[in-house]
Amino acid sequence: MARTTVGDVELYYEEYGRGQPVVLIHGLAGDCSAWQAQIERLQDRYHVIAFDNRGAGRSSAPDYPYTTRHFADDTVRLLDDIGVSEPAHVIGRSMGGAIAQEIALAYPSRVRSMIITASFGKLDRYGYQILESIDAVVRAQGYAAAAKIQSLFFFPPAYFNEHKEQMEAFEAALDDTRRPIHGYTNSTHACLTHDSLDRLPQVQCPTLVLAGGQDVLCAASASRQISELVPGCELKIYEEASHFFLIQCFEESMQDIERFLANH
Repeated sequence: MARTTVGDVELYYEEYGRGQPVVLIHGLAGDCSAWQAQIERLQDRYHVIAFDNRGAGRSSAPDYPYTTRHFADDTVRLLDDIGVSEPAHVIGRSMGGAIAQEIALAYPSRVRSMIITASFGKLDRYGYQILESIDAVVRAQGYAAAAKIQSLFFFPPAYFNEHKEQMEAFEAALDDTRRPIHGYTNSTHACLTHDSLDRLPQVQCPTLVLAGGQDVLCAASASRQISELVPGCELKIYEEASHFFLIQCFEESMQDIERFLANH
């Protein structure tokens, strides 16, 4: 648990285990604590690096619109600063998956393999409007009000209805954040403007794309689009799950992730 300055931001990061480096990049609404269950599974075999993106968690939040390239540059500079020079397995969740794409495209020699989960090469109109609307709620009413909406988009109705206590805890966690409002809104800008579709055929690393079949924010069709554009890409869809299938289908998704990492 440490901090380092890269460019104009101070990043909070955590390191676990030894072995090939695995970099975990969280999504728009969270911070690196969202990866705790995955860290516990991976740390015995890998050198796991998890960190808070600029604008989130315990990292600093300069106030200007971010891009996924900003986040990609931050990630590689962090690896440089902590002495990780060998190619890393890069795993990104949602916005983190978009950031992973930018790393693979801008820094191909730094990526051993890439796993993109619940993400997009470019948001479709539906996902774009969801993020715009959540952003407006955050600006006007704060994180608690937004959390009530986010949980509806992150989990399918049946799961939401059957897991009341888990959903209430999830919403409370989204509200319990130290990030300034501008950190969230500037990060939202990165999602809304991300478009890697015409560059994805240039990706050189082995890639696995995982998606929830009922995800309305980052639709399964967006994941299929990525898999069709990235050479040799593998695709897995968890048909009954939504945006947070890494929670809903934890054991199955971890087995898929562990298999892919072991093969590459």
